[in-house]
Amino acid sequence: MLGFLLMGCSKPKGGETIPFPSTNGYYTESSKLMKNGSFQELRGTDKMSLWDWNYDVISSWGMDITRECIDMKCTSDEDLQALVRLARTKGFVIILTAFWYDSDAFPNGSTPYPDCQLLGTTPTLDPRYPVIMKRWKQIARLFANQSDVWFGIWNEPYDWNKANTASSEQWLYDASAITDSIRQTSANNILVVCGNAMGQGHEPFLEKGAQLLSGRKNIVFDIHAYSTYWKIPVSEIESRLNELNNLNVAPVIIGEFADNGTQPYQDIITACRETHTSLLAWLWGQYQDPFSSVFEQYCGEKRNLN
Repeated sequence: MLGFLLMGCSKPKGGETIPFPSTNGYYTESSKLMKNGSFQELRGTDKMSLWDWNYDVISSWGMDITRECIDMKCTSDEDLQALVRLARTKGFVIILTAFWYDSDAFPNGSTPYPDCQLLGTTPTLDPRYPVIMKRWKQIARLFANQSDVWFGIWNEPYDWNKANTASSEQWLYDASAITDSIRQTSANNILVVCGNAMGQGHEPFLEKGAQLLSGRKNIVFDIHAYSTYWKIPVSEIESRLNELNNLNVAPVIIGEFADNGTQPYQDIITACRETHTSLLAWLWGQYQDPFSSVFEQYCGEKRNLN
């Protein structure tokens, strides 16, 4: 699955770390994503820069956020720092997202696809959970309170089928455990939390989101809007997003959609435009036309930052 990416751009050479801006940066305020007191609507891409380090083109599109896929065993501190340095040079927010553990796509990995993936599992019941949380604490200390570095705590957890997926109670337990463990490091970076049903389920946000945010802050809810549960009229997509925003609990982003243009995308774009929801498309380097042209135009549109 990842072999085609090995032909990408080479890793940047060393160099000094780009300093993190001294302003108060990104944070959440009820259902709004904020930066230095102003509401932010971001547009960007999911990316695997460990095989393709080029940020020039995505920057030229007008994007300002990437969701980078990382391996919680094989991605080194040096690689993470190089990713952040590259994104920061272009003024991007970067979401370091836990995708794999010990993938054999990396020279130092040994677990073949799909067993290396984290998706579809219940985090606290996954046998890899202790070592993944140990790694998250190391990463949190490495980038503590650098507000342009967000942590995507676990990619697409739980069964995809809502008939079999985790309950909202299980989601709350897992999200609380991971959040509290990371916060033990005193890192208050924004945490990006998927729902259930491999990220397509938004119900836990409605039912237990307020409990998760009780005594906690800087959490963003992440929806992956694919056809299983999001191929619905645009009015219903807008209604779901507005319902979540009206809770005034946490900001919502669409962290994946379109699947390179093979999945419905126009209604998602329209709903995000109308609700000022931050939007990221899967997967950079694989976009197909006409989606590629449509999304490039959307990323270049002026944002309504009220």
